Order: sequence, then C-alpha cells, then structure tokens
Amino acid sequence: MTVQKKVYKKVGKIDKVLADDIGLDYYGDVYISRGAFNHILKKHGKQFTKNIKDNLSIIIERIIGNPDFIGKSKRRGESALRIVKKVDAYIMLVLEVDKEEGYMYVATMYPLTKSKLKNSIYSGSLLETNKGVGI
Repeated sequence: MTVQKKVYKKVGKIDKVLADDIGLDYYGDVYISRGAFNHILKKHGKQFTKNIKDNLSIIIERIIGNPDFIGKSKRRGESALRIVKKVDAYIMLVLEVDKEEGYMYVATMYPLTKSKLKNSIYSGSLLETNKGVGI
C-alpha cells in the first residue's frame, strides 16, 4: 500500500480484543478506496436508505467502531471479517486483509435481512459483541 496510500481513506481501526474474540490474525487500521465506495453505491445503493447513501463514510466508521455482530467470512477466507450493525436496517460490512502489504480494507457493504442474520448467528458464523443490540 505504500505507493497507493494517498488514494485510500482511513475509516476505522480493529482493536486487538475484537480480533482475538474471533481468532483473526490482523488488527489495526482499516482503509477504503474510492473504487470500494463506488462499488457499494453502484451495486447496493438502491437497497440503502438516503441517510446511509448520503453518509456512507460516517456509517462505515460507526459500524467498525461499534459493531453489533462480528465473524470471519467463510466465503472469503480466514483473513476476512464480517461486521454487522443496525443502522436504519442491519448492515453487513466485509473487511479483508492484504497480507502482502499488511493492512485491512473495506471489500463491500450491503443490507442484511433479519432472517439471514438469525441464520448466521444460529450457525455460529456471527457472534454478538458485548456492545450488540440483539435481535
């Protein structure tokens, strides 16, 4: 990330306690690229409220800083983190680790139905944080 650092925006930090809770090797700063912002708005924008679309960066920072549910992503591998927060609806934020460069970045974000959230909790792939709101 040394060459492209200027095009990434820092949007939060994963603390060691949270990473340890789910067995994630990485903790530290989280970044997002302009391309990820564009992807989120283009692919999932119609599913978000105006509040979320207008405040995307702030919402992402809030999700990272105070998650309701966390878990590793089975689909994306051991170095990916799924974070869920109730904003206007339940929102899933997926973070991935670039192991070569040693940083974490936002891969995608999308709304999550209550039933999919319940299934993920039931299967153990998402864990409620001590800050969580429950469902």
